[in-house]
Amino acid sequence: MINLFPDKSALSPSQLKIADFIERYPEEMLFMTEQEIADRLGMSIATVSRFWRAVGYDNAKAFKLKLRNASDITPALKLENTMSRMDASSLPLVMLEQVMEHLQTTAEKTRPDEVEQAAGIIAGARRLYVYAPGPSLSLGDLIAYRLSRFGISVRIMAGSGHELLESLVNLEKRDAVLVFSFTRMLPETEVILDCASRVGCPALMITDREDLRYGTSAEVSFCVSRGDMGEFHSMVTPLLLVEQLILSIGLMSREEVLNKLDYLGELRARYADKLPRGKV
Repeated sequence: MINLFPDKSALSPSQLKIADFIERYPEEMLFMTEQEIADRLGMSIATVSRFWRAVGYDNAKAFKLKLRNASDITPALKLENTMSRMDASSLPLVMLEQVMEHLQTTAEKTRPDEVEQAAGIIAGARRLYVYAPGPSLSLGDLIAYRLSRFGISVRIMAGSGHELLESLVNLEKRDAVLVFSFTRMLPETEVILDCASRVGCPALMITDREDLRYGTSAEVSFCVSRGDMGEFHSMVTPLLLVEQLILSIGLMSREEVLNKLDYLGELRARYADKLPRGKV
């Protein structure tokens, strides 16, 4: 959670509630009206309107301008913000502590029945379409690699632009969609979820924003902890969740999966002289 209001000593309980909401969901707040904030927090619009002057701004527009500039942080600045609190000797311990905190936070938000539900959706799908933009591409590749061994067809969708439609045109009700949505909701993600909803195809989401778990058409959504806004974001927790899904799918089709892997072993042995392991 980013600290946007260093001095809260003069704020009323209602104003503290608004400040806490903004610090927890700064990017969502950028696109909300005062009325929407008031409705979300169960207070009057007048209370929200008075808040801006209490924290040193003329109005919501002035605050959003400051927030937008603060949130426009480059990858270099994110890394610099994180590295500024470390040195070579403390790096292993600090990172371990951060990872443990991320894992604990994620574990508290992840229900085993939801993991099982998502695994069942994937295992029963004709094909799994995966949207994994940016750094989440490695997670998409891992899913495709592991699940292909189980006999599950996986297609990685284009990261952006109209090429995404080349995959969506083939989407059917018998398929499933898995989207990674980190930091903010991309237009591509909105299009994917809309298309999936239109054809009746179940969608799954892995995000690092609690608010994105709700208000979408995703059948199951997971929220993973990756670090605060403006910091280097870890991929440890989404990786662990992906591996949980893979293993859960394997357990659901245990005999079939083991037979596939046995056959893979036979193929390796049969063609070892022509296709030795490790040869490019």
